[in-house]
Formats: sequence, C-alpha cells, structure tokens
Amino acid sequence: MASSLPISQEDLKNTLIDLKVIKKADWDAATNNARRRRRGVEEVLIERGFLNERYLYELISNKLDVPYVNLRKRKIDPKILTTIEEGLANEAHAIPFSLEGKTLKVAFVDPLDKKKIALVKKATKKKMEVFMTSYKNYLFATRLYEKNIKKELSDMLNTEVVSKDGKVSKIEIPVIKIIDAILEYAIFEQASDIHIEALPDAVVIRFRVDGDLHDKAELPASMHDALLARIKILANLRIDEHRVPQDGRFSFKIEDEEESVRVSIIPAFYGEKVVMRLMTDEAQNFTLEDIGFSEKNVKIMERQIKKPFGMILVVGPTGSGKTTTLYTVLNMLNTELVNICTIEDPIEYGVHRINQTQVNEKAGYTFATGLRSLLRQDPDIIMIGEIRDKETAQISVRAGLTGHLVLSTLHTNNASGAPPRLLDMGVEPFLAASTLNVVVAQRLVRRICIACIESFHLSKEALTSLSKEFDLEEMLQRFKVLGFAEKKIKSFDKLSFYKGKGCSRCGDSGYKKRVAVMEILENKDDVQASIIRNASSGEINKAAKAQGMVTIFEDGMQKALLGLTTIEEVLRIRKE
Repeated sequence: MASSLPISQEDLKNTLIDLKVIKKADWDAATNNARRRRRGVEEVLIERGFLNERYLYELISNKLDVPYVNLRKRKIDPKILTTIEEGLANEAHAIPFSLEGKTLKVAFVDPLDKKKIALVKKATKKKMEVFMTSYKNYLFATRLYEKNIKKELSDMLNTEVVSKDGKVSKIEIPVIKIIDAILEYAIFEQASDIHIEALPDAVVIRFRVDGDLHDKAELPASMHDALLARIKILANLRIDEHRVPQDGRFSFKIEDEEESVRVSIIPAFYGEKVVMRLMTDEAQNFTLEDIGFSEKNVKIMERQIKKPFGMILVVGPTGSGKTTTLYTVLNMLNTELVNICTIEDPIEYGVHRINQTQVNEKAGYTFATGLRSLLRQDPDIIMIGEIRDKETAQISVRAGLTGHLVLSTLHTNNASGAPPRLLDMGVEPFLAASTLNVVVAQRLVRRICIACIESFHLSKEALTSLSKEFDLEEMLQRFKVLGFAEKKIKSFDKLSFYKGKGCSRCGDSGYKKRVAVMEILENKDDVQASIIRNASSGEINKAAKAQGMVTIFEDGMQKALLGLTTIEEVLRIRKE
C-alpha cells in the first residue's frame, strides 16, 4: 500500500534525518522493505522502532502547521458525526469530531487538499476548523456511522437464513461476532472496563467510562455459557473450571491496531462474572504533568528518580491510577544506560527494552521468589507490581539499600500510612527510614469538559454546608500559604470554582476523562526521625505537612480552583 501521508516522501526523509531520528542508511533499508511489501515507508519505520505513530503525525502536524487529532482517543457524539453524511465522509476522507460554539472541527487524512475541504465546508454550511488525522484513524472513525450496540447485537441474534429446501431458520448463535462487537464498542466509547454479569433472566453488558458504569445491552440468559467459553478460550483459561477465580489476557485487532485485554472471571450466584480491562498503550506516552502532577510535585519526582538507589512507593486503593504512575516513571528512567527488570501480576503494558516478568504462583514464581531471581540479573532499577507480604517487603527494602532503585505499589489510604505498613510487614524501622525515598498517594477525579466549562462562586447554602465540615477561614489561609489563592482575596466566598454545563462532546455530563490528585511524602529529616521511632501515620503526616507536603485534599482543591475538576469531585474522594 502506498503512503497515505500528506507530505512527500522526500520531505519526510529530510525531516527525519535533520532531526536525527534516522540515518540515510535506515531510510534506504526501510524504503526497499516497503517497496517489496507494498507498504508505506512510514509503516516500516514504525515497525522497526525508530518512532511511533503519534510522534510521526505530531511531527508532520508541526511542519504543516495543522493540528493533529487521534480519533481513537476521542469520544465522538453521533449527532456531530451526522453533520457530514457517510458518503461525503468517504469521498473526502474526513470525519467531524467536535462542535464548539458554531465552529465544526473536522479531521482530514489530507488537510492540504483544498477541493475536499471546500466540498465539506459547502455541505455543512458551518465555520470549519481543519485538523489532520492518520488513515487508520479515519477508517476506525468511519465505522461509527454504523454503530449501535443494542441494534447490532439484536440483529445478530435474530438473523434468519433460507436453507436449500426453502425453509427459514435461525442461524447458530454467532458468539465470536458478539464478543468482537462488544470489544469494538468498548473501544469506540473509550471504556476502561467491560462487565458481563449473569442475572436470572438475562446477561447484562456494562461499560465503565470515566470511572462510571453504564448498562449497554442485555442478551438472553441462555447465551451466558457460550460467551464465557469464548472469552476463556481467548484468554487461554480452563473452560471446564467454574468454581474458582481465573485470570488471563489476550489481544485483538481493530483496523490493524492491536489492543490488549486483561480478563478476570469469578464464580457468582447466577453464573460466572467477567470483567475485561482494556489496556490502552496511552499510558506509555504520558508525562507526569499529563497524569496530574503539579509543578511542585513534578520537581520533587524529578529530584527523587535521579537517585541511584532507594525506594519509590505509589499507594492508593484499587483503580486509583497507581500502575499508570509507575509506568510513567519507568518510561522516564528507561534509557540504554540502565537495566530495568519488573515482576508484575499481570504485565499490564509491554514496554520496549524493559525486561518484564509475570507472577506464576502455580509454577512457584511469586513476587518474593521472582525478586530474588531478578537481583541476580544485574538490575539497576526494579519494579515490583505490588508489595503484598512480609518476604517481598523485606527483600525489596534490602534491594533498595544495596544499590538498586526499587519502584512498587502498596495498599494504604495515604502517603503517611506507607511507612507503618512496611513496619507491620516486619521491616526494621531504621531500614525503612534509610531506604524509603518518596511515597506518592493518589486518587482519580473526573476532569471538567473544556468545551463547556464555566466559572461560579459558591452559593450561601453551599458555604453553610461546607462550614459545618471545615473551618473555611483556616482553609483559605492555608490556600494562600500554598499559593493556591491570591493574598488579596478576603473570604472563601470570593474564590472562583468551575463546572461543566454539559454538551455533546461530554454526553451532557460536564466531565471528560480523569486526572489524578495526589500527595507526595519526601523522606526528609523529620519524617525519617518519625519512622525510626515507629511513630503513627498521624505523626508522620504532621511532620510531612510541616516540611511542605500538600495533601491529597489540598491538591484536589488546587485543581478545582484551576478548573481541572469540580469541588464536588474533590469532596467525594475525601470521603473515600
């Protein structure tokens, strides 16, 4: 297949060579390979690891001065999609993806084709902003014209065929197509998890989008066993086992893009329950700022990850984004100068040039035994998926003490709870105090949709309600000390907060995607002294705040004042 890029091959070659992404010999080898396989040269360069698709299109976007949009990462409202009819979208290779005010945002495969742009503009009769997208993204988005999960699943179940003798009969239940359709819809809606739950009279399909679960479809109860069998086959699990939990993973492709799925199955009253987590590779491209680190916290983490040994812990409940934070830090550390080894349960993202291993308890490969093996692999940096037991905790601390940088997660509610938890696991206080570099505690809150954001001041009723729980005057003074609020503000009611009105882009929810709120405990002198004397988490928290730590709640309030999230979201996570 010829290249679908909107710039010439010569321009692409010169740009990549000038930026020292490739050498001329690399280009010549990739060109010969592409010609032989009838593919675009850029596809070969991506395959060979010189760059990724996102970097390539952002580079071209900068060169053409046309913004790039990844349609696979956008949730497109069906109403916006209908502003350009399907036939015209196919002719112009264009997809409308957002309407802001009276301006329609349209992604073109070739944003330099003036005829196609004029054609779309004439048809929509709207003010238009042109974006660039990849051909694969365009193909992915065109399928949304046909998508309606309830209708599609219903059509599959009610399809009839005419046999040779002229009789009409229903075809065999197309389980493979149904599972494929469910997975595709989940990708289209940017779901993080798919739940398949058995009820007495139905099987319910639910998607988790931006942290909230939504019912999407119901299938006949008689289909439950067939659906489970198909998922177990995909995930290489035992199809004859129904009494114990099982975990696995598999991959599938949509428009040549590979997606990974982590599967968890547990026995339930009406039949086995399935949760499939969609493992997007987006986390591999995040920066600390992307996931929610404030400017102050970014500086702390950059300082801490430069240390050649010690321990970095990320804590919080399940679903708080700990793994994403760990992988973001790992990618910052991932250079040719270091050997990074991991032991995970399971491996959530495959990372180039990191030696990743997975727990296999049946084979005797646990976190503790795996960690011992990794220490014989000459590692500079070790990532442990989770510290769950005494043995793993003790080996991890010793590894951090003997010249390795150790990254891991722990289940505690806040940063100051991590040191006492390690001591509970049998780690000596002086070892924990010497090894622990930093603890990051976090939660996830929903982001305000930037397309419909508006500011407001808290009402008298809201202020009265808040004052029953907080000393608002004291809180305002604390915000001034931390730099969250201007010193000229005299009272809490003068602070501006934000919310989303609700629009087509966010499905009228006022929210789109999520961001982490966090606290970072640095193991400085006062905190270290508290750990050595086996102080409570409350005492450690007090010492950390005295040395400048911003708590999760305070970080959340800063994000509420900056318009990243709402005060309601911050109050919600405070109660967790």
